[in-house]
Amino acid sequence: MEYAALCADANRDGRINISDAVYLRSYIFYGGPAPSPLSAGDANCDALINVSDIVWILNYIFKGGYAPCDSDGDGEPDC
Repeated sequence: MEYAALCADANRDGRINISDAVYLRSYIFYGGPAPSPLSAGDANCDALINVSDIVWILNYIFKGGYAPCDSDGDGEPDC
């Protein structure tokens, strides 16, 4: 079965939650496995995988921030 990448679903479990932020933290800071595809870790559509993607996911989960890959908040994916 082929996996359809979900933006910010870094650990490929089909959901966007705290475990995706933890997965990215492991990848960025500790050399853990990369998201596959790599673009699944780019929550803010800046074409980079870095701590700002972790912050984006946490803001979305805990603060009601824009959804991953919706950098302008219009409800449509931007990347």
